[in-house]
Amino acid sequence: MRFWIVDLAASRSLNVTVTECIPWRKRGGQALFEINGLEGDGAEAIEEMRSRPEIISVETSDVSEGRLVGSVAMRELWIIWTIVDCGCFLESAWSDGDGKAYFKVLSGSEGSLPELIRAISSKGMDIDIVRIARTADRPTVTRKQEKLVRLALERGFFDYPRRVTIEELARMSGISISTAAETLKRGERNILTAYFERKR
Repeated sequence: MRFWIVDLAASRSLNVTVTECIPWRKRGGQALFEINGLEGDGAEAIEEMRSRPEIISVETSDVSEGRLVGSVAMRELWIIWTIVDCGCFLESAWSDGDGKAYFKVLSGSEGSLPELIRAISSKGMDIDIVRIARTADRPTVTRKQEKLVRLALERGFFDYPRRVTIEELARMSGISISTAAETLKRGERNILTAYFERKR
C-alpha cells in the first residue's frame, strides 16, 4: 500500500509535502502540495502524478526554480478518512525520497492517538512514532502579537530603510515602547517557529 508522495519523492529524489488535506467524496481526498528539488518546470513529475490510478486531477498554481505548488484530487485516500474518523487532524505529510511517508498529526480527544495507531497498523502499515508533544509545548501567536506584527509589516517596519519606528508603533497601539518591542520580538519568533514547524 503506497502513497503517491512516497513514490514520487523516491523516483525523482524530491521533497514532496502535503500542506493541507481534506476528505472528499466519501472515499477520496483533496490536498495542496509543494514539491522541492525539481529540475526544469516539473512537467515530468506532474505527468507521473497524473498517471496514477488513484489520482483524478492535478493542478499547478505556482512554479518557480526547483519548486512547484499545486492541488491534487484523489478518488481513494484512506489515510485522511482514518485520521478524521479517529478524531485526529492531519497538519502535514511529507516524503524526502527515503521511501517513507511522514505525518504530523494533531490528536483530538483523549484516546484518539492510540486509536489512530491501531487503525493504521490494521492496514499492514509499519509505524514509527518520532515525537509526541503537548499542544501547550508549542509556541502560539497571541492576538496582540499578531496584531502588532501585522501593523509593523503594513507600516514598513521590516523595510529597509524602515518607514516606521518602534516608538511610532507603540504610540499607534497605545502601549509602552518596551512592551511593543517585547511583543514584536515574541510575535516574530512564534510566527517563524510555527512556519518552520509546518515545514518539518
